[in-house]
Amino acid sequence: MSSAAAASFVQQWRATRPLRDLALRFLPADESGLPLLLALEAELFGILHANAAPQVAGAKLAWWTEELAGFGTPAARHPLSLALATDARAVRVAVTLWPQAAVSVLHALEAPASADFAAQLQAAEALAEPFARIECAFVFGVQADCARTRRVLAVQHLGSELLQTPQRAAQGRLPLPMQSLARHALARARLDQAGAARAAALAEQCAVLAAALHGAADLPGPVNGLRAAEAAHDRRALLRAARAAEPLQTLLAQRQGLTPAAAFACWRAARAQRRHAGA
Repeated sequence: MSSAAAASFVQQWRATRPLRDLALRFLPADESGLPLLLALEAELFGILHANAAPQVAGAKLAWWTEELAGFGTPAARHPLSLALATDARAVRVAVTLWPQAAVSVLHALEAPASADFAAQLQAAEALAEPFARIECAFVFGVQADCARTRRVLAVQHLGSELLQTPQRAAQGRLPLPMQSLARHALARARLDQAGAARAAALAEQCAVLAAALHGAADLPGPVNGLRAAEAAHDRRALLRAARAAEPLQTLLAQRQGLTPAAAFACWRAARAQRRHAGA
């Protein structure tokens, strides 16, 4: 596979959010490995966030488990894993972590609905664990604590699920805890329909997710510049959605928008990454 094939996957990842193009401008010009890593992660999370049938998603994840078990060996075939293995920092990542990432997505696909937000966040952090360990080892070295990255990744995953509330409802999956549905007298069958109860439940979830992102700053360990910039943008979007009459529409619009504050957040996040990586 050519490097052009890997670049096409990175371009797809960049095109998903305007913020990514902006954030990349603040990273060193020779930093190609991190976008490759995040594009690879996006492929795996994309299976979880897609609207595919469980059997199809499971088959894709089985393929990825096999692919990542061969990371850095002639058995690897995907353009992203091939390109990423050429980055000298890839050897910092324990070989067992790569397939664990795919397995964690499979477990999340099969997980039951969470009773409350604490359980939901715990499940999301279990999903994020291998990804966070990979990111931190790759960017900052094997000694880097991944607690903060794990929390940010987990909340971003829950935010992505929230963005697709109608689709998740149609699949029988819940982006909201069961306790939230009960508190707002919101039936599962009405999650795909706009209404006062759904708006109130979504607004509450947005506020809770924003608070969880804010609390991540108190956890140990660094976060790579691209993810930190996204997290800052996501928190602002969640806070605005929590105050909006239509939280879902506001969240979708905010995700695709950029503000002057976004450029400052990208600069600050890239600076923090350079400082931690050089420590």
